[in-house]
Amino acid sequence: MQFEKKSVRLGDIRPSEQNPREDFGDIGALARSIEATGGEPLNPVVVVADGNVYRIVDGERRYRALSSIYGEDREVSALVAESMDEANELVAMLATDDKRQLTEAERARGVQQMLVLGVDEQRIERASRATAGQIRAARKLRGRIDAGVQVTLEQLEAASAFEDEKDVEAVLAAGDGWAGKADSIRRRVEREEAKAEDYDAFGDAGIPVVKEQPEGFIYTDWVHVGLAAQKLEGQEFPAGTVAVLKGSYWDLYGPNAGSGAEPEKTEEEIRAEQEAAREKAALEGLYRSLIGFVASGAFAMSKDLMMCVRVGREDPPALLVAMGGDSNPENEERFGAVRDEFARNLKACRPSEYEAGCWLMAAAKDMAQLNNRWGGDDAEAWLDHYDVFCSVGFEPGEEDVWLMERVQASFEEEKDE
Repeated sequence: MQFEKKSVRLGDIRPSEQNPREDFGDIGALARSIEATGGEPLNPVVVVADGNVYRIVDGERRYRALSSIYGEDREVSALVAESMDEANELVAMLATDDKRQLTEAERARGVQQMLVLGVDEQRIERASRATAGQIRAARKLRGRIDAGVQVTLEQLEAASAFEDEKDVEAVLAAGDGWAGKADSIRRRVEREEAKAEDYDAFGDAGIPVVKEQPEGFIYTDWVHVGLAAQKLEGQEFPAGTVAVLKGSYWDLYGPNAGSGAEPEKTEEEIRAEQEAAREKAALEGLYRSLIGFVASGAFAMSKDLMMCVRVGREDPPALLVAMGGDSNPENEERFGAVRDEFARNLKACRPSEYEAGCWLMAAAKDMAQLNNRWGGDDAEAWLDHYDVFCSVGFEPGEEDVWLMERVQASFEEEKDE
């Protein structure tokens, strides 16, 4: 495609409807910069001839800045192409580097537009710097995004991983909280898949799944959801054994043969063992979810989180510890004042996302180390951390809520004693 530098009347230039950009930034600042460098931008606007007008291929911000300075009759320099199809025009818009960077949502919109126009995926990948997986996701969900809804390529890729239409819509509609929503759905889907695998394992072993313990049957064993195949491998169970789903585990019951034999453990002991195992598994699952949520960067900078970070600054930061002191009293007095002022300034400033992420990572680790007493200051701190995670957009799953309610009940019970 050949471009020729020409003088073009400003009133004959038209913005392109294909431009994925929606936020044009500070046009006033750009206009002042143009005026300070001779009245025209260093890089001319790039246009394509379209009848009696010129449609912008690249440089709409520069065009808007020039329009704010001059009237329609002012002629400005432009690089003009005599013809360019819509696909090439859009590729050029996305591939240009000498302008304000597109937002992630604008980049996603551009990729979808190129797919609609039939641009091949290799050209899209080069122009937009999107991954092959992101482009496939954009193709799969093409036409699913409502007008005005802002989504990113990463969000499209996460949504496309789900088969259920409701799950796809939930991720696309989640806005900035899409990563947390996708993680919550992913965990639910994994639990459902684990249950389905267990149904198959029980079926292969000739053990039917029933809703409740049949009359005359006694408890014989239990297994975590998702581990039925492992539990059943190489073991034989009495004829007539059935499985009953109890939250995150299965209870196995067999017919009472009337032998008078009793289980080695009482029902209370069995339940206590199951509850302890469930607590351990729930804590491990929650820790993995919290770490994944923080690592995704999807957390919001809530007031609760920023307050916790500032309170955490009461402890001497590593830099202050490294600064140490001076054995000379006169030097220490002067040096200590500077050190204390630094600490005050650090405490007052707004926490960065990096600092907040570090705090959340540490909080997740603390929550995973809660002891089995579920009481005292440890439990109160655990509940406080849980509330902070919810305030920044973490969506707890069923087991997370069960764990929180268990800690809350134990904490309240101890407080009343």
